[in-house]
Amino acid sequence: MGRTVAFFKCLCLGVALLAGGMCLQPTESRADEFDRYIMPLSNPVYNGDARNKTIVRPIYLYQNLPEKVQTSVGKVPLDGHVQGFALAATIALSERFSIVAVKDGYLDCEPDETLSSHSGWADLAAGLQYSLLYQPENQFIISARAVYELPSGDDEIYQGNGDGTITPSVLFLKGYDRLQLAGSVGVVLPIDSSEENTLLYDTWHLSYAVTDWFFPLVEFNHFYVLDSGDRDVPDSGLGAIGTGDEDDLVAGIAEFNGCDLINLGGSNSDENRNFAMMALGARFRITQWLDVGAAYEFTVTDDSKGMVDDRYLVDMVISVPL
Repeated sequence: MGRTVAFFKCLCLGVALLAGGMCLQPTESRADEFDRYIMPLSNPVYNGDARNKTIVRPIYLYQNLPEKVQTSVGKVPLDGHVQGFALAATIALSERFSIVAVKDGYLDCEPDETLSSHSGWADLAAGLQYSLLYQPENQFIISARAVYELPSGDDEIYQGNGDGTITPSVLFLKGYDRLQLAGSVGVVLPIDSSEENTLLYDTWHLSYAVTDWFFPLVEFNHFYVLDSGDRDVPDSGLGAIGTGDEDDLVAGIAEFNGCDLINLGGSNSDENRNFAMMALGARFRITQWLDVGAAYEFTVTDDSKGMVDDRYLVDMVISVPL
């Protein structure tokens, strides 16, 4: 029932965004050779756009938690859901260079069992992107990006641990007329490796412009724990549930990293190094400057070895002419 409700929430939100966009009229056309292509949709923190375009991107997600999760004390009941709202943005200083803001927002975590319900602010993350190879004539871009994540979020929702991370990555986009292939590869490097995990990730996007306004897509996102942190169970043990040490308890007993939004940094995170998700969805081009997207994500690795069962995501990509 919960997933059905979540699906209809996202569907209604998507329809509302579509209707709102259709009521608007563009003030001017964009003149970029890559405008025929679209921004990746899932894994919004790490699955970036190799293009340098000034955009504002509101994001809504509804994520179901696994029924049980793998820990050092056995499988623990969890279930429940997470809702999140965020606003990403890019400021293009030229066709090759931009400032990116990729993570912020508010999360509401509502587990059904074992853990307490909490809500709070996510960490902030921003950085720079530069296109090393820019070939409009070949519909091809390769860009380098470096992002710093500030540990500014609330620890009740598994944010704010450590001294932050630096994430260098390489992104690409290759167009074949109506077909688009894009992706990125990067490394999440914690400044304090005892508090957060070192991660390798790769993301992949494939879409096709069925019409000038309809772009079905499939995406794949993979994370690998290169080195786990050292966060351990607090002295209060299981008594930490419902207290300010609950996040330390979760990090200490979880035998996985978490998910794309969470870096637990636990001493057992390397017990299950791989976490992967697939996304199916589409983007809809409402005007030349407004795209709306909706996707359904599901885990392809064991969902008990992460904090995601499945996820619904809706966003808007609003291009801003500067």
